[in-house]
Amino acid sequence: MYYYKNPLPFIDEIEENLKVGILDILILKLLTEKELYGYEIKQLIFERSNNNILIKEGSLYGPLYRMEKKEFIFSRKEVVGKKRFRNYYSITDLGRQYLKTAEEAYKQLTSGAWKILYEEDIQ
Repeated sequence: MYYYKNPLPFIDEIEENLKVGILDILILKLLTEKELYGYEIKQLIFERSNNNILIKEGSLYGPLYRMEKKEFIFSRKEVVGKKRFRNYYSITDLGRQYLKTAEEAYKQLTSGAWKILYEEDIQ
C-alpha cells in the first residue's frame, strides 16, 4: 500500500495529463488575438485561467514546435538586447480551422464528462 503526504494523491500527474490535452487549443485561441512569444503565452494562460493553469518552464515549447510543424502556427525571430532573440508566434488559416473544430470537440467532450462526473448538465 502506498501512502502520500499530498492530500490529493496523483494530482500532479492528473493535472499534467489534462493540460496536455488542452494546451494546443489554449495557445491557438490566444494567438487569434495577436502574435505572442513563449513567455507571454505562458503568462496569459496563467492569468486568464484565474491562476489555475500553470505551465512549467519548457513545457510550452514542445506544443509550439509541433504546431509549427503541422503549419497551425508560424514563428519569426526578433532580436532583443545585444545577443538574445525571441520567437514570436502567429496562427495560420489552417490553425484557425483546426481551432474551430477543436473547440467544438472539446465542448462536446467536457459536456459529456461533466454529465458523467456530476450527473447534471454544465450550467
